[in-house]
Amino acid sequence: MERGRSTRLLVEHLGEGPPPVVARAPGRVNLIGEHTDYNGGCVLPFAIDRVTEVALRPRKDEKIRVFAERTGAECTLAFPASQFRPTGGWEDYLKGILAFLSQRGRIEHGFDGAVAGDVPLGAGLSSSASLEIALAIGISRTYKIDLPDLELVKGCQRVENEFVGTSCGIMDQYASFFGREGLAVLLDTSSLAHRYIPLRLHGMSLLIVDSRVRRSLATSGYNTRRKECERALILVQKALPDRKIASLSALTEDDLEQVDPTLPPLLLARVRHVIGENARVLAAVEALERDDHRALGALLFASHSSLRDLYEVSTPELDFLVDWGREHGALGARLVGGGFGGITLHLVPDGIKADYTAGIVDAYRSRFGIDAEVIEVRPGPGAEELNREDY
Repeated sequence: MERGRSTRLLVEHLGEGPPPVVARAPGRVNLIGEHTDYNGGCVLPFAIDRVTEVALRPRKDEKIRVFAERTGAECTLAFPASQFRPTGGWEDYLKGILAFLSQRGRIEHGFDGAVAGDVPLGAGLSSSASLEIALAIGISRTYKIDLPDLELVKGCQRVENEFVGTSCGIMDQYASFFGREGLAVLLDTSSLAHRYIPLRLHGMSLLIVDSRVRRSLATSGYNTRRKECERALILVQKALPDRKIASLSALTEDDLEQVDPTLPPLLLARVRHVIGENARVLAAVEALERDDHRALGALLFASHSSLRDLYEVSTPELDFLVDWGREHGALGARLVGGGFGGITLHLVPDGIKADYTAGIVDAYRSRFGIDAEVIEVRPGPGAEELNREDY
């Protein structure tokens, strides 16, 4: 998306005014490490070259007006932020961020704003985290609220958890903020320490295939899976009292023999996924460091199988896309995001990319009557405030 689109929308829909603060934040793709972030494990996301951008300029009164390009409508709010309540629309993110920031600094006047973006909505590319981070940067800069980077990221996660109602981990907001061009972010969610891993593709492409099956994580089985893991952790802690287990990701394959008798089959399956997926993340880092794309691809296929069979968050559409990829030259493929719809990620040699793209779209249409969208993604920069001369 061209830089500064939000500024043009602001002027077109809400009129002229002083120069705005402009901030943008990318969506993300999680290369591997699904449903481990809220279980204290490791994840390997990268920021993508799709963004949400906001332009904000202060008003003298307490009114808030924000035009959203995606809806083509204007949202109007008024302080105090403590009175904001979620209503189920995109405005909940705006309300939640305002409520969070109003506890960290003085917000004494309203603002006019515009939101633009090209992160697909509801597809598993973290459009919500992208919006949260962009709003948090833009609003905090507008009101000169000085927050440490990690506090801002944690605040956006709390908005998603406590205001919007999705019990997500911190990976999406973290990757959107801390992403770097050409790099993946190896994040240990138990310590919130990270290091950057070069994502060298060397004749390979990463394709996102959007199934067009939409789901809201707040109303899908995502929150159910998180509660299942919380129940499993309580049982594991009782079974291994001397280990002081803080998260499911602290378990190893060797621990399964001891916890197996204490866990119902469904919870045992969830635990097996978390342990296996955490190990796959570390194996993927090793594969990337030695430029072994075949090993990486095999890990992607294994991740999908675990998400399908042990964590049970796949769908027939997602399984079809992954299976088609396996049969037509992809080195690896898996569902990405919370599951229950959304997207699959495909690691594909450049030499077959064009035929692969056309073939998977045709096959998916023939099977489900849905036109899938294929998007090539590259690791892009993380969140930023744009200087005026940049747009």
